Amino acid sequence: MFFRGIQLKPPDYGPLHQLAAAFGSTSRVVGKQLRLESCSLHPLRPPHPMPEGDTLRRAAATLAPVLDGQEVTDIWFRMLRGHRPRAGQHIERVHSVGKHLLIEFDKNLTLRTHLGMSGTWRVLRSGASVPRSPKLRIRISTEAGTALCFSAPTIETFVRGSEPSVLANLGPDLSEDEVDLAIVVERTRAFAGSKLLAEALLDQSVAAGVGNVFKSEVAFLAGVHPFTPVSELTDEQLHELWSIAHQQLVTNRSRRFRKTTPDTVRDDHFVYDRFRMGCLRCSDAIKYAAAGDRTERSTYWCRRCQARPAR
Repeated sequence: MFFRGIQLKPPDYGPLHQLAAAFGSTSRVVGKQLRLESCSLHPLRPPHPMPEGDTLRRAAATLAPVLDGQEVTDIWFRMLRGHRPRAGQHIERVHSVGKHLLIEFDKNLTLRTHLGMSGTWRVLRSGASVPRSPKLRIRISTEAGTALCFSAPTIETFVRGSEPSVLANLGPDLSEDEVDLAIVVERTRAFAGSKLLAEALLDQSVAAGVGNVFKSEVAFLAGVHPFTPVSELTDEQLHELWSIAHQQLVTNRSRRFRKTTPDTVRDDHFVYDRFRMGCLRCSDAIKYAAAGDRTERSTYWCRRCQARPAR
């Protein structure tokens, strides 16, 4: 939907104008009502970045000082599949693989969380009060502090040596310093040869770590339309795409806020979450396909910078 009207400069009506700004719109006031002039009805930007491989790397680094090498003094789960870790157990290490965060306890027990689209891990200093929230899923306390997990849809434990298939079948982790991209290209042909590029980039059995934000950004940076069939791409093109994905994930591991554009550019992304805004390269309007339209996840692209594949 698109609203049009005469542009005026209204007084500040507080939260109403903030809501309009969040939707990337302009507004005007008629009487005591705020009317949106030009608004693409698009979801509000979440307060935390969508979890992808870079997010999980940062989460592991944040949790490590509180959990690594520590003895559990208290532990609580709202939901858990598998054996329950107990107070008194020793935590051997915290690390991530792709979009999965792993906490390794003694007795060969590992806790795996997948944060979905909005989950988060946070830490509190020792003795700090735990916030009351219906979204709280895990609380792990040690003498060094407390680790809290919110909104994670997947929480399970497994015995090391019997990893669940979701981990056993992962491709190379693109958030690692060194990745053999030739293997990733081979896996693209083997596991995603009949898919569209947008689907292949999200296929964790090809390579682990890319989520929906990086998917759209990587395709843009490579100048390839996201709905190009993988079968129409050369090995050189696939290598470049995965190289860009690797560079972006590694670069964003140490950033508090994800940014795929150069530091000299104010906007954080080239195309993601910029529907109908001007392309940062050519000024053409950014295009958008909703989840379920062409693929299971929403996709953004520039029709001028990313030519549509020939039919």
